[in-house]
Amino acid sequence: MKKKRHRAKSDILIDLTSLLDVIFIVLLVVIGRQMTLAEKQQEQVEANGTVEEAMALAQDAQIKYELYMDQVDTAEQIGQYVCVVSVYAYYNEADLTERYVQIYRKGDAEPFAKFELKGEYVEDSLNEIRIAIEEYAKKNDDLPVILTLNENDEKILYRDEREILRIFGELRNSNNNIF
Repeated sequence: MKKKRHRAKSDILIDLTSLLDVIFIVLLVVIGRQMTLAEKQQEQVEANGTVEEAMALAQDAQIKYELYMDQVDTAEQIGQYVCVVSVYAYYNEADLTERYVQIYRKGDAEPFAKFELKGEYVEDSLNEIRIAIEEYAKKNDDLPVILTLNENDEKILYRDEREILRIFGELRNSNNNIF
């Protein structure tokens, strides 16, 4: 019978290199997967934030649209009871001596009267503006006529604004239905 030789524990050599390689590879895979998941979660959070912002903007737009539609309906109802005349005065930025005035009636896309304010004929043109507005007011003497000047626009020369407002004042004083 053969005797088994027992080795001393100090003689046993275990090579852990391949085990460490496998552990590092698994660790790298796990860390890489966690980083990818973290990136995807971050993208999802950002996407959710963007969706929430878009929803808030959509709600705001819906509210503004409903308000606008209410205003349009109100304007149409009021339009049955009043006449609105919008005077739009503007100038050529390249040449300040070229100035123009257009007069619009409610609901018209095109002006019903156009005037040039040039040189010696400025007073004549201003008088024609006065006559055009006055004639329109007389045609609609059963309704109030509301006059407006350059709504939400700053492209008017001060002297033209002053003269047109003077004409408005004269028309208000001489006609009962002009406001």
